[in-house]
Amino acid sequence: MNKALTACLTFLVNKRYIGGKHFPEKILIKSRTKWLTKKEVREFNKEYKKIKPYLITLKKRTRKGSSWHISINPKCLPEIEKILELE
Repeated sequence: MNKALTACLTFLVNKRYIGGKHFPEKILIKSRTKWLTKKEVREFNKEYKKIKPYLITLKKRTRKGSSWHISINPKCLPEIEKILELE
């Protein structure tokens, strides 16, 4: 698994963005990929699509407009912890 992808999952688990608590998807991805090359970002995006089933995505309306927010699916938390332990 990609380091940046592992960093995203670790961030969500450590900050307890699980279930009802959510974080803007765009900000999370941008913060974890800003130092990567274009090739690495493409690789990240391919792997990110693979972990989408473990995440809950919802469109949230904020003062600045609306954007996609993500959180970890509580039912998939044990699987995610196993993935992070392997890294």
